[in-house]
Amino acid sequence: MIPTETFSRGVALYAMARKTKSRRYKGRANTIRKTVAKWEKAGNPNVKHFHAMLRAEQAALDRRYVLADELYKEAIVYAARPGFLHHAALFNERYADYRLTEHGDKEDARYYLAEAVRYYTEWGAIGKAEQLKKDMAKL
Repeated sequence: MIPTETFSRGVALYAMARKTKSRRYKGRANTIRKTVAKWEKAGNPNVKHFHAMLRAEQAALDRRYVLADELYKEAIVYAARPGFLHHAALFNERYADYRLTEHGDKEDARYYLAEAVRYYTEWGAIGKAEQLKKDMAKL
């Protein structure tokens, strides 16, 4: 399995699990989270931010909100520090969605979407950044 591909599948499954409340998505996402955890434990330095993000998504699904907040922020830092700008952007985008859907916090959602726009722009994904700017204007 390729780490980035596996991780992307996990994020999509967690997003669907939160949106639909379906256990089948949560179960498959949990399997991927465990796989990424094994890779981190085996010493792969390139999956630490993936694991933190998947743990944040799991905590959000489990309604462990304090832990979810900590893990989302941790994942963002783990992605941004070594320069994984596209991952830092995605993590900010997911955290904004979580803050809005689970807490109704539009101010936090705007802040983290703005951070996602900044990272996407820095990475060169101008189209994605423009799409998020339009989403922010709707909040």
